[in-house]
Amino acid sequence: MTPKITALEIQKHEFTVKRRGYDAEGVRAFLLSVAEDFQELMRENVDLQTRVRHLEEENFDHRDREKILKETLLSAQRLSEEMKNTARREAENVVRQAELAGQQLTTEALQQSAKIEKAMRDLKLQRANFRLKLKSMLDMFQQVLDFDQEEEEKSTTVSYLVRSQDTTAG
Repeated sequence: MTPKITALEIQKHEFTVKRRGYDAEGVRAFLLSVAEDFQELMRENVDLQTRVRHLEEENFDHRDREKILKETLLSAQRLSEEMKNTARREAENVVRQAELAGQQLTTEALQQSAKIEKAMRDLKLQRANFRLKLKSMLDMFQQVLDFDQEEEEKSTTVSYLVRSQDTTAG
């Protein structure tokens, strides 16, 4: 918003002299004081506009980072689901193979029983390993979310300061 009058126009303004008029020096002194205050307000306004642009750019950067973090989180969630599905399919395949082998080799029931028990132990070990990996990934996601929340809180604090300064200036 550009003012309709400038500080220089205030300083240079001449009033007509009339009988019993205002004190010319008093009017000039007042106009000079008003012009100086006006000039200072204009400088503050320019500074505030510059600061607002800077904060808007900073906010844009934070939004970009937030978008990247969200995309990373979604990608990690998809990968986690794929890993679970793959592990589930592998487990189902191992169980089916064990059942088929058990039906075909009924005469060797003791040997097959030992193989199935071993396969079950391996599956349990795989499941335990999978749980550990999944827990590690979830911990990492939690750290990313915590970091994102801290960044958002910092951004919110900056926005609050700008709003309170805007209302004070107005």
